[in-house]
Amino acid sequence: MEEAEDFGITLLRRIKRLLRSEGQWNVKHVPRECNLIADQLAKISLSWQTPLQVIEVPPALVATVLQNDSF
Repeated sequence: MEEAEDFGITLLRRIKRLLRSEGQWNVKHVPRECNLIADQLAKISLSWQTPLQVIEVPPALVATVLQNDSF
C-alpha cells in the first residue's frame, strides 16, 4: 500500500509542476453520470497490480457502456 501512496504523491507533484509551467488552466467538474467510461475505468483500475495498464480491448463493463452510449 505504501508504494501506491508514493505513486500518488509523485503524481500530484508532477501535476503541480505542470500546472505551474502553464499560464492558465480551466478545470471543470464532470459528473460521473456524464462520463461513464471514465467511471468504469476508475473502478476497474482499483484491482490492477501496476500503475500503468495498456488496454487494447475494452473491458466488458466498458464495452457495454460504449455500446449503450448515444452520440
